[in-house]
Formats: sequence, C-alpha cells, structure tokens
Amino acid sequence: PTDPAPAHLPPTAQPPDGVEWVVEVWVDPDWHAAQDVDDPCPSAGMPVVVPLRQRSVLIGRTSSSRNIHPDIDITGDTGVSRRHAQLTTDGLRWWIEDLGSANGTYVGGAGQPLPTDPVSGRVELSDDGRIYLGAWSRLVVRKASPSERAAG
Repeated sequence: PTDPAPAHLPPTAQPPDGVEWVVEVWVDPDWHAAQDVDDPCPSAGMPVVVPLRQRSVLIGRTSSSRNIHPDIDITGDTGVSRRHAQLTTDGLRWWIEDLGSANGTYVGGAGQPLPTDPVSGRVELSDDGRIYLGAWSRLVVRKASPSERAAG
C-alpha cells in the first residue's frame, strides 16, 4: 500500500513527478535605470526559469563561507542581499517577504509604474505580480507550462 499524502498539504500540492510552479528571473533595464547604482546593467535576454519544488524558497546570493545557498540564486546582482527574501506558498497562492535586505524588496503589477515603496511583512502576489529587487532583478512567479511540468 502507498502512504497517503501528509494531512497538512492540500490536495493541490505539487505532484512528485513534476513541477507546478516556476519563477522567471529577468534582467530589467527599467528597474536598473530607477536604481542609484554604479554597476552596469547586464544585457536583458531571456529569463532564467527556476522550478519551485518547495513551499518556501530563499532568494539571495550564494556565500560558501557563510553556508548560504539560496533556492533562487541571483549572485550576479550585487544589489541582492545574501538572504534577501523568502517566497512561500499554500499550493494556490504565493507570498513574498523581505528578510531585512539592504536594498528592500518591491512588488508591482505588469504594465504598472515601477514600485517605489518596499514591502513590509508578508505580501501576497497577484496573478500579474512582479517582484523587483537588487540593481536589476525582476522575478515573476507563474504556473509551469506543460513542458516545464514534465521536465520537473
């Protein structure tokens, strides 16, 4: 017999054979232009797509000496703190929380002006929510496509 799913996980929990959610990590030249930074902006190409396999993921920069290995590693952006922010989900919705980063975490919507006020506490992401952090990084959490789900 198979073990039943843990009772604390809703029936929409991620299936073991695939990925339900991904985060796209973009270089955003508009966000970079709005920041007061000396670092040049890298060229904006296609996003890095990171599968979200856990209900809580750390966003930050790797530090081997401090044993910090974020699930979403944005090491190239020096405006991102080592332990910058935390993404959490209940399986249906996602929240972002800043972890006391040096430069803050911002949330805005697609097609809206860039946000100017950092988040405080835990903020639920809307379907078109964008997370802005560091000198040029923009993150978008979305449902995985069928091919991403299969590749999980």
